[in-house]
Amino acid sequence: MTAPRTDAPIGTLVSLMLIALLLLAMQDAMAKLLGESVSIWQFHLIRSIFVIGLVGLYAWAKGVGSSLTIRRPGWAILRGLLMYAAFLLFYLSMTLASFSQSAAAFFTMPLYITLLGIVLGGERASVARLGALAAGFIGVLLIVQPWSDEPAFALIYALAGAVCYALAMAMTRLKLTGDGSLGLYTVQSLVYIQVSILAIMAIDLLALSPDTAAKMPFLLTGWTVPEGALWWILLATGIIHLAGSVALIRAYQTGEAGTVAPLEYMYLPMATIIDIVFWGVSPSLSTLAGMALIAGAGIVIARSGSD
Repeated sequence: MTAPRTDAPIGTLVSLMLIALLLLAMQDAMAKLLGESVSIWQFHLIRSIFVIGLVGLYAWAKGVGSSLTIRRPGWAILRGLLMYAAFLLFYLSMTLASFSQSAAAFFTMPLYITLLGIVLGGERASVARLGALAAGFIGVLLIVQPWSDEPAFALIYALAGAVCYALAMAMTRLKLTGDGSLGLYTVQSLVYIQVSILAIMAIDLLALSPDTAAKMPFLLTGWTVPEGALWWILLATGIIHLAGSVALIRAYQTGEAGTVAPLEYMYLPMATIIDIVFWGVSPSLSTLAGMALIAGAGIVIARSGSD
């Protein structure tokens, strides 16, 4: 018999989410910094190898074999590919636009997840949810500003990444509910390793000119030997990513989704502060208004889903 679930106090949930989101924001900021010296392919390859090692040690020490179970490997691999595409596009956007703008655009993923749930999963389309979807997309327009002289079209990458992330989450819910969470995470990391190796090999075979690679080094650079502190930064991203992910999973395990999910939007003010402190970039009023609309829409959707 399964023991009744006991939800953690709100203070505990807020603390867990603060830790998780701060760590994940730090890792994403480090990815933006590394984008000047290391390609996205090399970043994912080194980090994923390190994470696989940490997961293996954890599984061996704790004996958590059941959570490594994968019942539908094909769907798990496809999910891993979508997650790779999601963060490839998000990190690419960060190299071309501000961190806070890219984060706001990427955090439209709950809007797409909700839309996919309505279209593919037969979930209810309440007035509150439809209104939140409309408000969220207005927020996107305020950030991208397609009507201005200098629209932030680089954010289209982050928006596309959010769609890939939403598809991965919808697949997790509709096709992979019987698979172990640690197993899915492991498959995802293995997919990251395979795709990264293939991309590095392809770029090296193409032998692009230095001028071509310099136009988008984060995407068009193959393997380079990290110098000095870069190795430690790459390894640190693996530890930070794993610790942040564990804290996030723990928060969702010990609290109602409708309570925990809105707390994820604490990431946006963190991204704004990181932008100001490390890059000296302050968001415009329209960007702040767009972020507020996106966050508000996500909170409404999360709360309506728990009613």
